[in-house]
Amino acid sequence: MANIYLHYVFDLWAQRWRQREASGDMIIVRYADDVIVGFEHGGDARRFLDAMRARLEEFALSLHPDKTRLVWPPRGGRPQAARVQQTGDLRLSRVHVHLRKITSRALPA
Repeated sequence: MANIYLHYVFDLWAQRWRQREASGDMIIVRYADDVIVGFEHGGDARRFLDAMRARLEEFALSLHPDKTRLVWPPRGGRPQAARVQQTGDLRLSRVHVHLRKITSRALPA
């Protein structure tokens, strides 16, 4: 039942948010109550977090404060990923989001 509830409370809303609000690429992966959301732009991640909090409050739900935060990875990264610039991570209650900027040269043909 929780999975069906989250489909209407989160999944459909997140799809609509992506189409209307996201300025860059965005990926959403959900399994039961675990969600991974990835953003191309850090600004999208911050706006999504604020909008998600408001959305959940409409249904008397909230994010766990100890598990919800913006997390930015260390600068530099791995040598083999020289063309991929990491821009940040976003953690939402049992949600881990990895943000990265990919240069056009790093994209597959």
